[in-house]
Amino acid sequence: MIMENQREENMTDILSEVRDALMKEIPDIDEIRVERVCLGLGYSGLKLDTGHVGVCNTLTSEAALECCEVLQDAGTLAGRPVTEFLGMIESWDFIERVIGVSALNALSQIVFEKEPARYLVEERNLIEVVEVTREDTVVMVGNIKPFKPVFTSRAKMLYILERSPHREEGVLPDTACEQLVPEADVAVITGSALANGTLDRLLELAGDARTVAIVGPTASCLPEPLFRRGADYVGGIRIRDADMAMRILSEGGGTPQLRRAGEFVTFKAS
Repeated sequence: MIMENQREENMTDILSEVRDALMKEIPDIDEIRVERVCLGLGYSGLKLDTGHVGVCNTLTSEAALECCEVLQDAGTLAGRPVTEFLGMIESWDFIERVIGVSALNALSQIVFEKEPARYLVEERNLIEVVEVTREDTVVMVGNIKPFKPVFTSRAKMLYILERSPHREEGVLPDTACEQLVPEADVAVITGSALANGTLDRLLELAGDARTVAIVGPTASCLPEPLFRRGADYVGGIRIRDADMAMRILSEGGGTPQLRRAGEFVTFKAS
């Protein structure tokens, strides 16, 4: 599989730690194949021949598209061993990274099923779990629209940062993270930061926050590397209906529609 502009091998980041853990914890990982790949407009996804699905924000605003071609290897992905996809997390081609993260998330579901008591898990959306008081400054990296009215009503101050040239009024560019994230009492970070390579730095900046949470379907991987870097909560999605999930992605669905294929879960650091 062709990958350009790979990062240096000695960079140990969150995605690399998740990959290495999965390689150790799934004995038959070399036998698992990818049944289907979908690059959707909102989220992309990957279905394994084990029936497990992983999804990831497509990062359409960040991907560099060349003419009508999105992925050079299109039409040849289904049927390949999933291990061929794991190297994609090291690519600076964001579409390849999206596929690589989807593979990590799909494989993580195998571990979750094998060891259901391994984590502290609440079968609730993260917004229902994180505590915010009227004394708190909340910094939300990513314009997670359902969270905005909840935090606005609960917190002293809410800052929303977004990586987009078309930001809503009152939403700041994500370059403000260096100044604002260290001021947060509660930092809530979109799972998309896992895919675009910014999460490691964001967790460093949030080191003094009382509560740090990562949320979104993209953050549905093994949470230990996130916990080790200071995350208190990781909110992802558990896909129950693989075919429905892939259909939703192919038809342009996002987080609200994915509820029909599974449920949100929140992992808590022990």
